[in-house]
Amino acid sequence: MTTGASASGPAVLAVEATRDGFVEARHRAHVALATAEGELVGGAGDPAVWCYPRSAVKPLQAAACVEVVGQWLSGPSLAIACASHEASIDHQVEVAQVLALGGLDEDALGCPPAWPADMPAVREQERPLRLAHNCSGKHAAMAWAQTVATGRPDGYRDPDSPIQQRVTHVLAEACGVRPEGPGVDGCGAPAWRLPLDGLARAMARLVAAPRGPLARVREAMGAYPLLVGGPQAPDSALMLGDERVLAKRGAEGTLVAGVLAPAGPVGIAVKVEDGAGRAAGPVAAAALASVGARVPDGVRTPTVLGGGEPHGSLAPTDALTAALGL
Repeated sequence: MTTGASASGPAVLAVEATRDGFVEARHRAHVALATAEGELVGGAGDPAVWCYPRSAVKPLQAAACVEVVGQWLSGPSLAIACASHEASIDHQVEVAQVLALGGLDEDALGCPPAWPADMPAVREQERPLRLAHNCSGKHAAMAWAQTVATGRPDGYRDPDSPIQQRVTHVLAEACGVRPEGPGVDGCGAPAWRLPLDGLARAMARLVAAPRGPLARVREAMGAYPLLVGGPQAPDSALMLGDERVLAKRGAEGTLVAGVLAPAGPVGIAVKVEDGAGRAAGPVAAAALASVGARVPDGVRTPTVLGGGEPHGSLAPTDALTAALGL
């Protein structure tokens, strides 16, 4: 039985938060870097540790929806299907468009109602809405795919439903290993456990795909990085910082990315052991830099504030950079 991310091997001390010259927090992490063939080319901690990648696998879940729906799921509609968005007005409009393409409305969504993370949208919204849940794009695409497969969206969250069976197949094929589980994600969809090295392999395959659903996902995420997250999201920032990079964050300190590196496509996968999402960006940025990607300083060393002024930073440790060969 898999008992947790910390059970498979020691994590590396990866990120330190410093305030006014004093280290006030430390985060340990596991990292894997792999090729599209699954060859491990780098890592830190236990690169084969299993975890719930959570929303980090949305690009693969979206690829499964493309397999069912076909060419109609593309462009910004496909980008929002990959998103953990901030529920800005633009984000919610795109989710509504996905539903409309499938002949559906907000009632088809199985995610819980939520308030937006985007403050202008909060001021416009009178009550929590399912459209405003940060996973609503994924749910809209799954509901549409379920409708194509069965004639109605009902039951699309069921692990035995046609769309979830397709998702499981895509995850297994891309990661090179059969997923374990499922558990239930925070949004109510199935949550599968996968190893970091398999997730890294999948991201290398995503950026290398010459055609088909994975290539469609790559093109959509690359064209609309701000739909995938938002102005404050590290995955959006990593994609804006280097057009060769695709990135997707997940809950509990997970983040995956792929890059067309000089030596060929490389995927990375990160799991912060204590689940701190703030540490995933710096770890992923260091891993991407180790294979030649350009990474924004705001992701690699985000500022620690005091009274609205800079008083320190989060930064990758020497132990992490040494493990990654930097």
